Amino acid sequence: MSDQSHSLPRAKIQKDALSLFFWALPVAAAIMCGWFLLHDFVLAGPSITIYFKDAQGLQVQNSMVKYRGVEIGTVESLELAHHGQDVAVRASLHRSAADVARQGSIFWIVRPELKVGAISGLQTIVSGSYVAVQPGAGGPTNVFNGSTEEPPPPIPGISITLLSDDLGAIEPQSDILYRGLKVGSVLNYRLDDNARYIVVNARIMQEYAPLVRVDSEFWNAGGINAHLGLFSGLNITAESAQTLVAGGLAFATPEKYGAPATNGAVFFINNKEDKTWDDWNPIIPLNTQPESKKTKNEWPQLNAQ
Repeated sequence: MSDQSHSLPRAKIQKDALSLFFWALPVAAAIMCGWFLLHDFVLAGPSITIYFKDAQGLQVQNSMVKYRGVEIGTVESLELAHHGQDVAVRASLHRSAADVARQGSIFWIVRPELKVGAISGLQTIVSGSYVAVQPGAGGPTNVFNGSTEEPPPPIPGISITLLSDDLGAIEPQSDILYRGLKVGSVLNYRLDDNARYIVVNARIMQEYAPLVRVDSEFWNAGGINAHLGLFSGLNITAESAQTLVAGGLAFATPEKYGAPATNGAVFFINNKEDKTWDDWNPIIPLNTQPESKKTKNEWPQLNAQ
């Protein structure tokens, strides 16, 4: 009986190429789905919305977001916003460029442009218009007001955020004054995420950064201040000729001042100056010269004054 069992033929299982293909297909599909999930949800950077007055030249899925000539994102959609007054440009950033989504970042559209004596944006004739960015240093955000033109090179210093109930006469590049001296400027502004405040992003020049302390007071310095006194009559003043025309901000720091303000510090803008702030006259060493070059009698003489 055992001899007959050894003599029976045995079945041979062979794997042909077609069966391997049918097995490999669902495995490959699962791997691709995993990759897309990883790419879109794990490795993807933030999505941002930039409001421009005009988005001419931008194309969905074709126009890029660039920083220093390097692609860091893609335009995902273009929609009218604010009752047709603006264009909402929604873009997705690469994960490596997530730090660009911060308060103080300035976005503008680069297009081919012909000016008197100069031609700019020639590279866009081939690649198309794109969104460029100058990164800010404030807190994280995903909503921005786009600029109509390329901003000037950033000035070394500290970036601060100012909150106001009303924009008033504040404009991009408006001056920030300390005792009438320009020490900084407004970069841009926008509504906050809850539409509660106007968020003003500003920069204080490096040499004047020590003037801004955590207890400094800011106020709207634009326009004319009028005061009618019983004996003095009508007194009309303005912070400066520049703020009279273009608007601006001013601030004062108390004599017993607190710690220096750092990047991203937040202040509220008062509607007008409190008269007691006129008496604030703190002694604050600036960054205009090394400490070793100051004479030993320099600060006592100032204190005496």
